[in-house]
Amino acid sequence: MLSSSFMARDRIICTSCKMPCISRANNPEKENSKELEHILKNIYQTFSQSINVLLLGTGESGKTTICKQMKILHINGFTDEEKLSRIPFIKQNVHESIFCMVCAASKITPPVEVRDSKAKQSAAYILQIGPDGPTEWTNEYVDHVKTLWADPDVQTVFRRSNEYQLIDSTQQFLDKIDEIRKEDYMPTVQDILFCRITTVTISKIEFSVKVQMKYGGGWAHFCMYDVGGQRGHRRKWISVFDGGIQAILFLIAASDFDQTLREDERVNRLKEAFHVYEEIFWSRFVRGAGFLIFLNKQDLLRKKIESGRKIENYFPDYTDYKQKNGVNQSNEYELVKGFLKHKITEISQRNPDAVATHIMKNVIVTPAAVNRNVYIHYTTATDTDNIKLVFDDVRDLIIEMNVQTFAPI
Repeated sequence: MLSSSFMARDRIICTSCKMPCISRANNPEKENSKELEHILKNIYQTFSQSINVLLLGTGESGKTTICKQMKILHINGFTDEEKLSRIPFIKQNVHESIFCMVCAASKITPPVEVRDSKAKQSAAYILQIGPDGPTEWTNEYVDHVKTLWADPDVQTVFRRSNEYQLIDSTQQFLDKIDEIRKEDYMPTVQDILFCRITTVTISKIEFSVKVQMKYGGGWAHFCMYDVGGQRGHRRKWISVFDGGIQAILFLIAASDFDQTLREDERVNRLKEAFHVYEEIFWSRFVRGAGFLIFLNKQDLLRKKIESGRKIENYFPDYTDYKQKNGVNQSNEYELVKGFLKHKITEISQRNPDAVATHIMKNVIVTPAAVNRNVYIHYTTATDTDNIKLVFDDVRDLIIEMNVQTFAPI
């Protein structure tokens, strides 16, 4: 099962209003440092008995959602007790969403004026409550949230969510707020998948999968580690996993091409993801691991492209790619998918000497790194059917990569 004791929450500052959107620890990285050190020391105990998969990627790329999917697919899912335990977080997601949109309305450029008098009253009510949310979900509170979510001007702010920091679960939960407000509300599996709880340390999920007869039959034991995407811990955790990981599952939120980091609003999220991928791919600490790339959030990417968002505004080299490849492919979404795959391939095949010069001091390029295969998949982490199909392929790839180094049980 998911190791909930390894989960923690950090403090997120809404870049649109410069206020904390959720009440959290003042300095989670510092407070969780000792816990992280303890966890890392104990990780080696299971290395020799398992196929170890490390989930990597920048923040909000979908890593924790993949862990949830493994629990759904391989460990009988979530109990009613576990579902009920997520209700406070779901309600906090609701408040974070509506609070951030109200704050962002006057901060984005050009600003959006909430013109309806009733919606203005509701906005003032939400702002008065503050970022931490209400102590109790009263009918008055829910009615104000509903008024705002139904308001055309707030919907305009929602559509411009790439200009500030808004969690992906916003529509999932605000659309069903009448259900969430009920005393007998039981979160669905989809609610659990969308529920956002920021990972700042390490969680581990263990499960077994059946091995095909061509690989010897039996069962293979997997340990999947979700280490969070925060900048401060990257070098620490990547060094501790030195030599003990058989596969890297690297998630990139493909829809993030027009968004900026929570930590630094000057940095494009997708560009940061490519940079982190390059660092990890050429790091000596994972030189023996196979690489599997999930270009995630394809549902959101499709919506953005079909609504007219232009990736070339953020990645000018897309224009050249489109000129060369658009003759045989007129579907813009498919072209963008191909472009992102091209970017990954380009990074993975760069001149090793040049890479070692500009990335990290701990880069040591080896023949294994230079010749390593990279497998790319298009995913939507909140879609269980999609993840089942993809992971069936990934499972066989990982087993094939490591068939000489583990014994099925």
